[in-house]
Amino acid sequence: MGPNVGNPITSRASTSPHRQYTLPEGGGSPRPAGWIERLYADEPANCRRALVPFLRNLLYFGLVFAVCRQYQTEGRAFQVLMQVAGVAFPVHYLAPYRWKKAIFLGASIAGLFLVFGMDCGAAVMGLSALMIGVSRLPISWNLRAGTLAAVGVFLACGRPAALFERMPSTVWPVLGSMFMFRLLIYMYELKHAKKPEKLIDAVGYFFLLPNYCFMLFPVVDYRTWQRGYFSADVHDVQRRGLEMTFRGAVQLILYRIIDQELLIQSSDVNGPLSLLSFLVFNYLVYLQVSGQFHVACGMLHMFGYQLPDTHHRYLLATGFTDYWRRINIYWKDFMVRLVFNPVVFRLKRWPQPAALAAATAVVFFVTWLLHGYQSFWLRGTWGFTGPDAVFWTVLGGLVMVNVQLDARKGPARPKPRPKADEPPPAFDYKALAVRSLKTAATFATITLLWSLWNSPSVPAWFELLGRGLRAS
Repeated sequence: MGPNVGNPITSRASTSPHRQYTLPEGGGSPRPAGWIERLYADEPANCRRALVPFLRNLLYFGLVFAVCRQYQTEGRAFQVLMQVAGVAFPVHYLAPYRWKKAIFLGASIAGLFLVFGMDCGAAVMGLSALMIGVSRLPISWNLRAGTLAAVGVFLACGRPAALFERMPSTVWPVLGSMFMFRLLIYMYELKHAKKPEKLIDAVGYFFLLPNYCFMLFPVVDYRTWQRGYFSADVHDVQRRGLEMTFRGAVQLILYRIIDQELLIQSSDVNGPLSLLSFLVFNYLVYLQVSGQFHVACGMLHMFGYQLPDTHHRYLLATGFTDYWRRINIYWKDFMVRLVFNPVVFRLKRWPQPAALAAATAVVFFVTWLLHGYQSFWLRGTWGFTGPDAVFWTVLGGLVMVNVQLDARKGPARPKPRPKADEPPPAFDYKALAVRSLKTAATFATITLLWSLWNSPSVPAWFELLGRGLRAS
């Protein structure tokens, strides 16, 4: 049994994200009929420029920006970076292909300084140069990884002490958001790369323009990001990104309505109805995260980087492995590549159920550790609490049970299409009812666990449930 065992914790039967975007033979998609070719020498066909699609996408971007500005979906940093993207977008579009990555990198660095100022920007640039430089030293991979670990420990120890007292406090969340997870992915790719990685790709991967308004940033896969660059017609990629950005803006607006109008404090829970309202809207606050992720990745599409969806209708999950696949897809792919598959491969002599159970347990244990690690860099405090540990333990256990059940069933077989002379099959009301019950049960369980995760302590959570279940 190899690392890809057809297990249900990984994504669907589609191609892995880091292998999705490869240029077809001939350099890109065929030219649409009626378009006038505008290409510089040695440019891929997907870079072709056309006035009408460009103006349409530019207008769409302006409308999305107007909606975000009107409803103040995010703060000053978001507004600044949207303006930077609006200026850089046409320049990047019209520039020759060989200049595009440098223009995107320049816009990203400009956004860093405009949002955080000269002191923070200079400190982030210097520390980033140190870490990227160490990762590319002409020494063994193990020595580079060890040196980076030592640098990370040094910075972590120096943050709460007076070692860096003159450094702006904003340096740490910015630096952590850029490197705490993406550096792990980049080093993984360097270990398995068959040829040296370009410096412009390395620097551009860490300096992503939307990162500076969203400290909680999706774990973008390096190889997916790299291979997605102009892997399809640029206008189609831009349009898809604009659609993602608009969906994200809608989710951010819904989050603000829920947060300001519908969400109640846990202290106000007194009876079943108030408990139900608190559980549902406390969970739907996650729309802020999914909205930010959509906007961030949508903005990257504007500069030719085709990326997969960050979330996929996670409120409609029918089970816990299905939920794990749908919510924060980038994190799931990150865990599968760097944790799940290597563990399963090492345990390939074990029976498959035992290997799947062990790998799933390790995934959720590492997820718990890395969330606490993330909290340290973004908030300055370790995120290891009793509710946090219980949440990941229970969720991991539920996913583990679902993994075993789904593995026994095997991969789902697609239903055969009816022949032309056959009547369409009758609507399956029973399947709809079963799916609805599964969705409702999954949603109810997740909302309950979510309230535990956000509770200050386990006894406080039980006290909340006691007040909510008490008849008013």
